[in-house]
Amino acid sequence: MFIKAELANIGGFELASFDVIYICRHCSALGTLIFRRCHASPRRALFIELPLHPAGSSVERIREALDPRQLQDGWLP
Repeated sequence: MFIKAELANIGGFELASFDVIYICRHCSALGTLIFRRCHASPRRALFIELPLHPAGSSVERIREALDPRQLQDGWLP
């Protein structure tokens, strides 16, 4: 299963629903891995499409939206 969503629409998602998370440039099918759950096969993927001109650190904004208490250690540098 994979889901593709825009950055502005990820507020309702739960991190526990995904094994891997990628960020993609606007209108791109390729992504950069930013989160991988340890010891899990990447069957449930979330692709987050960035806006045309992203402002600030998009990875930090994604982490704040999906893991506000920073309890997951699968975030990649």
